Amino acid sequence: MIPKIKLRGAEYIVKLIELLDARDLFAYPGGAILPIYDALAFSKLNNVLVRHEQGAAFMANGYARVTGRPGFCLATSGPGATNLVTGIADAYADSVPMIAITGQVGLHLIGSDAFQETDITGICIPITKKTFLIRNLEEAAAIFQEAYRIAITGRPGPVLIDIPRSVQGEFVDLDEDWDKHFVKPHATPVGTFGDKEIAAAAALIGSAERPLIMAGHGILLSRAWDELRHFVHRENIPVISTILGVGAMEHDDPLYFQWLGMHGMKYANQAVQEADVIIAWGIRFDDRITGRLADFAPNAKILHVDIDQSENAKNVKTEVFVHGDLKKVIDMIPDTRNDTNRAKRSEWLKHLEELREEYPLMPADLESFTQITAIQLLEENLNDSAIVSTDVGQHQMWAAQYCLRLKPNHFLTSGGLGSMGFGLPAAMGAQAGMPFNETWCITGDGSFQMNLQELITCVQEKWPVKVLLLDNNYLGMVRQWQEQFYAKNYSGVALLNPDFVKLSEAFGVNAVSASNATEFKAAVKQAQETKGPFLIHAKVLKEENVLPMVAPGASLSETIYYPVKPKKEKV
Repeated sequence: MIPKIKLRGAEYIVKLIELLDARDLFAYPGGAILPIYDALAFSKLNNVLVRHEQGAAFMANGYARVTGRPGFCLATSGPGATNLVTGIADAYADSVPMIAITGQVGLHLIGSDAFQETDITGICIPITKKTFLIRNLEEAAAIFQEAYRIAITGRPGPVLIDIPRSVQGEFVDLDEDWDKHFVKPHATPVGTFGDKEIAAAAALIGSAERPLIMAGHGILLSRAWDELRHFVHRENIPVISTILGVGAMEHDDPLYFQWLGMHGMKYANQAVQEADVIIAWGIRFDDRITGRLADFAPNAKILHVDIDQSENAKNVKTEVFVHGDLKKVIDMIPDTRNDTNRAKRSEWLKHLEELREEYPLMPADLESFTQITAIQLLEENLNDSAIVSTDVGQHQMWAAQYCLRLKPNHFLTSGGLGSMGFGLPAAMGAQAGMPFNETWCITGDGSFQMNLQELITCVQEKWPVKVLLLDNNYLGMVRQWQEQFYAKNYSGVALLNPDFVKLSEAFGVNAVSASNATEFKAAVKQAQETKGPFLIHAKVLKEENVLPMVAPGASLSETIYYPVKPKKEKV
C-alpha cells in the first residue's frame, strides 16, 4: 500500500507550479496570497518580487515570447488582481501563453463585498482563454493541468486561476509519490483541414501571377519559420510580414519585403494592393495592416491559414481557409510551380524590387540626432542573438523599421493592445528566460514612466537589461497625430521630465546621457561593457514624424511617403 501524506494547500499549489516547469514566478504579495508566499520561501522557483503587478504580467509575457513556454505571474486579491488585467489583456491580444494566478478572499466571504474582494474571474472572461476558481484542493491538480493545456493549445493565450485564501490553508491527502505521476500536459492537436483544403490552397497558389505571402505572429508561435523559408524559396514567392511577424524571415533575404501596415514600408503596402493572390499565414487582418477595409487588396483572392477557426472571413473575404497548425500545413502544400507561373513570378519579383528601390526607408542623418539616428546606430552594434523589446509609440515603429538583424521571437512589442509600459518589464522577463542574450528595451519618455519602478527589480535580480530611452519631451505619436490631423493643437502631450540619469542612478542603474551621434556611440559601447543594467538617456529631436504612414481611414494605396525622397541606398 502506498503511504499517504498530508500537504497544505499552499505547498501543494507551489509544487504544482514547479511541476509545470515554471522557473521564474513574477509576483507581488498580499493578504489573500500569503499562505502561498509562505510556501514559496521553500521553493526552487525564482520568486521575482516586482514593484507593480502590471510589471509581473508584462514580465511573464516577455518570458513566454522568447522561451515558447507559458509565463507565470502571481498577485493577491482585489487591487493586486486588477493590476494584472492590462498585462493579461495584452497577452490575449497577441496570443501569448500565460498562467496568471491570483489570491481570493475565503470561500465563505465570496460575494459579501469583503475587504479586497473583486470578481477577477468575471473581469477576465473576455481577455483570457478561460478562468478557473479553485473551490477545493482535490481539483487543484486537474485545474492547473487543464489551464496549462489550454494556454498552449491552438491559438496560445492567457488563463487565470483564482485561489481563495481558505483553500490555500486547507490540507489534502495525497499518495507519497503523487508528484512522480503528475504529467505536464502537451498541446492538443488542433485543425480540421484535409486533402481537399490542401488541394484548394495549392490550386489557388498555382493560378496566381502576382502571389504574395503575408507572414504573421502565427509563424513565430508555431515555430514554423524554417518551413516558411523553405516554401518561399522553392516557390519563388515574395514575403511581407506583420509587425508581430518580424523575425520570421531573414532580414536580408531578397524575397523578404519587410512589413506592411500603418507604418509599414510603402512598397510592402503597394505589393498588397497589386497582388492577385494573398497567402495569409497566421494573421488576423486587423485594421492597422488593412487600412480602409473596402479597398484592401482589391485585386486579390485570399488564402488564409490559421489555427483559430474564428478568423475565417472575420475581417476579409476568404477564398480558401485552412484550419490548422502552420508548421504542418506549409509542408503539406505541394510544389505549385509550372512553366507559366515561373515566368510570371519572376516578373512580379522584379517589379517589387523596383518598388523597393524607389521607396527606401530614410537613412539616419548623423548630423541631426533623431530617434532614427539612435536606433540605427544601436542596431549596427547589436549582438546577432540580441533581444529587443519596445514600448508603444513612435519609437516602436522606428525600432521595427530599423532593427533588422533579429532572430525569430527576439523582437518583442505590444501589437494588439498597444500597451505603454510594456517594454521594460517585457525585456526583464525575456532576460530571465534567456539570461545569456544581450537584451535591450527601446522606450520613449512617456512609456518609460509607466513602469520605471521595475528598474529596482532589475537591480535586485541582477538582470543586465540595457535601456535606450528616447526623450523628446512629448508623447510623440499623439503629438504627431495632433500635428497631422488636429492642426497642431498640441493638447496634453508636452512632458515635463525628470533627470533620467539621476533617477536611474538612484535605483542603482548606471546611466549616461547622449545628445549627438558621437556621444551615443560611446554610450552604447559603455552599456555593452557594463555587466549589470544600464540606461542611455538619448536627448533626441523634439518633433519628427514616423513615415511611411497610412492615415486613419485611408487605404494602403494612399500610404504617405517622405516629403523629400531619400537617396536610394540600403539602410
